[in-house]
Formats: sequence, structure tokens, C-alpha cells
Amino acid sequence: MQITKIIEGVTGSFRSAAAAVSQRLGNSLAGFKDEHPNGKRARRVAVVAVAAAVFTGSGATAAWAISNADEPAAPAAAAAEAPAKETTEAAQEEATTEAATEEATTEEAAEEEAAPEEEAPEPEKEPAGPVDIDVSDIDDEQEANAVTIIETGKEMGFDENGWAVALATAMQEAKMYNAASEAVPESFEYTDSDVTYSDHDSVGIFQQRPSMGWGSVEELMDVSTSASKFYGTLEDVGGWQDMSIASAAQAVQVSAFPDAYAQWEGLAWDIIDAYESAS
Repeated sequence: MQITKIIEGVTGSFRSAAAAVSQRLGNSLAGFKDEHPNGKRARRVAVVAVAAAVFTGSGATAAWAISNADEPAAPAAAAAEAPAKETTEAAQEEATTEAATEEATTEEAAEEEAAPEEEAPEPEKEPAGPVDIDVSDIDDEQEANAVTIIETGKEMGFDENGWAVALATAMQEAKMYNAASEAVPESFEYTDSDVTYSDHDSVGIFQQRPSMGWGSVEELMDVSTSASKFYGTLEDVGGWQDMSIASAAQAVQVSAFPDAYAQWEGLAWDIIDAYESAS
């Protein structure tokens, strides 16, 4: 009878403590579930601790377990949340860096596309060579001199009529050759032609005389310069455009044989036709 009372006294205190633990633990675990929905492991640890305290310890141990059940594994939960937060922040920072890099790359590509392409410089045009004409009754040397006479007059603004006057004059004076004069030894320094004359100091393709003010020997032995001097004098002849080829030539040359120029008028026009066809 006494043993029964002793057992009831001991177990009664245990049952009272267990009831209190159960009620307190229920409330604590309900709050812990709301605050830490993923804290299953912490809850299991708390339950085991309380049970051990109730059935193996004293009432003081049970009370300690109950009081600590209100704060289940907060450090562990905080430690679990910290790496996740750091991982999220790192991912956001990486995404921001990638977006900035992609934007910079896109802007560079847009600038490259917008930049105008440099135009390739146009190749320099090679200077055109002399016009090659083919006229019967005259040779290559005469043809080359005829082309020079025409192109000099063209540069000075003369038309075909002026060319014809100059060509007829050159045929009459030196047969269209850049002829030196035996009377002027210097003239041989400025020509490759084998044709020579010895009429006073007349030199060159128009047989102009340095002593008469036409120019220096060197100038008069240059076909283009000699032709420009002829055209310049023809331009000063009033109404030369209305004159015949022979009359216009005589007005410039003042020759002792004024009618001799007319015989070359046909050839002059043949040369002009050949030049215009070849140009």
C-alpha cells in the first residue's frame, strides 16, 4: 500500500510535468512552424530534448526544456538564410554586370554600323597620249607635228579655221618639219629632224626669224611654242575669220610668195578630219 502511494507520487509529478510540456511544446511548435516553415530538423531536436527531460530528468530539467522550446534553432535558421541571401545578391550582381557588358557591346556594334565607310580614292587618270592620226602623203614626223599645231590652237581657243590656216602655213614654210637652219648652228641643238634650211636666220616649223622679233632660237625650235606665237599674231589680224586660208596666212607671215599657201588648204582639212576622227 505504501509502495503504491510512493509510485503514484513520483509518476504524478511526471505526468503533471509532461502535461505542461505537451501544452507548452504545442504552442511553441505552432509558432515555430509559422516563423520557420522549413525548420523540420530543429523541431525534431526540440521534441527529443523535451521528452528526454521529462522521462529521465527532474522537474527542473523538464522546466528548462520547456523554457528553451520557445526559441527553436534560431541561429541555425539565420545561418541557413545567410548563404542563400549572399547567393541571391551575387547572382543579381553577376546579372547586372552581364547586362552592362551586353549593352556596351551593343552600343559599340551600333557605332561601327553607323560609321560611314570611307570612300576609296579615285585612281588618278593617266595623261592622255598624243592623238595618232593617219594621213596619206605625210610621214609620222609630219603627223606628230600637225597634231601639236592643232592641239596648241585648241588650247588657245581657235576653231578648225584657225587650225587650217596654221597647218597650211607650216606645210608651205617647212613642209611640216621642225627644221634647223645652217645659218643658225644653235638651232640644231633643239631638233631631231634631218630636214634643214638656210634662208637667212629662219628656223623651226614656221621658219620664224629671231632677228625679226619672233623669239629666241630655243623658243622657235619648239613646235608648240612656235605655233602659239603664230596663233597669237593671227589673232591680232582683224577679220582673219572672213579671209581665205592663203590670205590669212600671208597676213601673218608676210611672205614674198603670198599665193603659195593656198595649195596646202586641202591637205590641212584632211589632217583636221583625221584628228577629229581619232580624238
